[in-house]
Amino acid sequence: MKKKQLLRIFRIAFIMASISFLWFVPWILVKAWILPLPDTVQEQLNEGIEHGFDGMIVYVDQAGKPPEFYAAG
Repeated sequence: MKKKQLLRIFRIAFIMASISFLWFVPWILVKAWILPLPDTVQEQLNEGIEHGFDGMIVYVDQAGKPPEFYAAG
């Protein structure tokens, strides 16, 4: 009987902890991750600024092309 009560308490505590941890999820990043990507890097940076980021800098180094910098914010 004691073991069943302890198991029930742990289950309830686990469910309550799981629900309370949803408060700490960075929902801005989840939203940015779900939305489709724009066609260019600069458009994507501008969209990130619209989502609430203060600023971003991106360095792109592709083989056979000169490196490029993109910035927004």
